[in-house]
Amino acid sequence: MMMKNWLSYTVLLLCSFCLSAQDFQYETNIDQVNKGGYYKILLSPRLLGLLKNNQSDLRLFDDSGKERPYIREQEVSSSSTSLFVKYNVLEKMYGKDTISFLIFHNSEKQKINNISLVVKNTDVQRRARLSGSDDKQNWYVIKNDYLLHSMENEKETTEFRMLNFPLSDYEYFKLEINDNSKLPINIIEVGFYDTQKLQGMSTEFECPIISQVDSSKRSFIKLVLQDTTYIEKLKFDLSGSEYYSRLVTVFVKTRHLDRKKKLVYSYDVVGSANLNSNSTNEIFIRGLSVKELYIEIQNKDNPSLQVEKITGSFLNKYLISELLPSKSYHLSFGNNKLNAPEYDIIKFYDKITVLHTKIKHQELRRLKKEETSDREASIFDNLYFLWLTIGAVGIVLGLISFKMLKEISNRS
Repeated sequence: MMMKNWLSYTVLLLCSFCLSAQDFQYETNIDQVNKGGYYKILLSPRLLGLLKNNQSDLRLFDDSGKERPYIREQEVSSSSTSLFVKYNVLEKMYGKDTISFLIFHNSEKQKINNISLVVKNTDVQRRARLSGSDDKQNWYVIKNDYLLHSMENEKETTEFRMLNFPLSDYEYFKLEINDNSKLPINIIEVGFYDTQKLQGMSTEFECPIISQVDSSKRSFIKLVLQDTTYIEKLKFDLSGSEYYSRLVTVFVKTRHLDRKKKLVYSYDVVGSANLNSNSTNEIFIRGLSVKELYIEIQNKDNPSLQVEKITGSFLNKYLISELLPSKSYHLSFGNNKLNAPEYDIIKFYDKITVLHTKIKHQELRRLKKEETSDREASIFDNLYFLWLTIGAVGIVLGLISFKMLKEISNRS
């Protein structure tokens, strides 16, 4: 009995080896790098479109066939960053028992309502006044009687202090500090925090319009992409009317089995918005991998709009991995049996310095079944190992047959 159980286990193990020895369906090379470091590898819309929904089948290999760990990252739609911009200080006069002052230049005459001072740590109080001028001769008070105090930082030798005032666009500003009967405070820099809103970088591509059919109340547009492609947003270029406001709905065609196990098709809504002559005419849809899209525009009693162009896009998605100039790398994907990889590097994301240069991958190539992978074969891909396993099964079968014949002979 033990011999038969061992045989069953061996056969099952052999079958699992055969099922696991699957090739990836697609492959693409990574552009060569000039120096070693961590890079962002930009993923194309076609590659993303051919991945599994959870993108768990994507792997990065080097030229020796070793799997390389990576971190997945994507752009955010928008973010804000604050930068300290220094003003050019034209004059500065400090002195004991006097009114200290500094004059700084707002060269572009920007409208500002605050300035920031970088001050050497001090634990004193001072009264100050801010005035403005366009010729540095005639000065006009902006705000009087500031109280400067508690200008100290426990971790640094300088401290920032912001002064607010009514919105002004003078070319020159003068800050006067009352140091009568006292030593002056040390102002290192004057500037302002410029808050900039940054838009996430995206990849754009044209979506070919196959047909547009206009009825009395609606327009129907069909898009067919070259291959299954990943999309998050559609932008419309329209003509036909100077002013318009129309509801647009985007559908995907899906197929499924009904209760009678019959194949039926349905059109599922994936996004809708209002096309307006005063807007950018962008429609956000959930991230989809599609080859065809169907669009309906509600015209009501208005003349039909002509859809001149539709542009698809998505926020850039990357793999972050360490690349060396002495090696070449390729991405492999299209193995539905694979689960998402688990890499230690993800836990150290905040410690990695990524180079600014972004790396692209080359054209995708579909791998034929008869083609063998360039990467180093694992034990599951090794034909010698499989033949040895088959041989072992044959030996076991022979032993079982011999034992059965012997038992039959003894009973006779």
